[in-house]
Amino acid sequence: MKHARFWKTSGKYLLQVIAYRWIFSLIDLCKRALEAWRKFCEFLKLPHPKQEELADCTVVNTPSFHRPDPCIYSQDYLLKLGLAVTWDNPDIVLRKGGVIVTEHDLLPATEYEIDATVWNNSYDAPAFGLKVLFSFLSFGVATVETAIGQTFVNLGVKGGVNHPANARMKWKTPPSAGHFCLKVVLEWIDDANPGNNVGQNNLNVVAPQSPAEFTFRLRNAADREEKFGFEVDTYAIPNAPSCPARLEQADKQRFSERLKKIQAVHDKANFPVPADWKVEISPDQPLLDPDEEIDVNVKITPPGGFAGSKPFNVNARQGGKYAGGVTLVVSTEL
Repeated sequence: MKHARFWKTSGKYLLQVIAYRWIFSLIDLCKRALEAWRKFCEFLKLPHPKQEELADCTVVNTPSFHRPDPCIYSQDYLLKLGLAVTWDNPDIVLRKGGVIVTEHDLLPATEYEIDATVWNNSYDAPAFGLKVLFSFLSFGVATVETAIGQTFVNLGVKGGVNHPANARMKWKTPPSAGHFCLKVVLEWIDDANPGNNVGQNNLNVVAPQSPAEFTFRLRNAADREEKFGFEVDTYAIPNAPSCPARLEQADKQRFSERLKKIQAVHDKANFPVPADWKVEISPDQPLLDPDEEIDVNVKITPPGGFAGSKPFNVNARQGGKYAGGVTLVVSTEL
């Protein structure tokens, strides 16, 4: 009799557990977990997870501090930061027989070596086996890209061994003569800042005949009709300042603070076209269909008696963003 009553009671309880009692147990478990979380937050002096102030907190993700940041002089990235740029890329050079040559004086069907300097903005994480891709484009803005090849480098941490690293690639120029732009792309799957991984070397040098004349290709790479405009400045990379006593300490300043100091030095407004120089661009506001490509002519007239070398950066704007650019140098030192 007792056993029958026991199984009857147990069966009834089991049915209740299956039907709904597990819900109360789950609620109780959640309450206990929330209470434990509150105590943990209080221990760390963190705000209560339900408080609105939690939205203002910075979530610290420890692994992010150990992600490499491979980078190269990237015009697109620097322009987005509001800085002046040169398309004479300091991190990309072309050699023939070990001697550096410039892209405006290339021979057809001739082998050269592209040498790209690759940097790492991380003091903690190297990038071993970093993929580096090389390509060339016709001289101009957003022109069609042709692959050259790829290689791999072992990039060390900032200031350490294998930093910077040099990626080299053999390149045989096309059989027809022409002026070309070189492009280098860094590929890393867990990059702390993938925005600074593309660099271009887009340079042309001519003698200051009256006037100095340049031509470059402009292509609309968008899928809709676009109107282009041009901005011209005379920026050139200044000499590097003396290093602070502790580079790491300088790097740990807030990015906004460092950016203000950098902008003060590299602001485009500091490098206007001099009043005694004349720059003419034709057409100056072209309207292009998708994939349409045209020649843009630039005439730069120097003042009388000019001697030396003067760079002019022509940056193309496509709507509210930069599409690319070229650096044109008027020089008597050819």
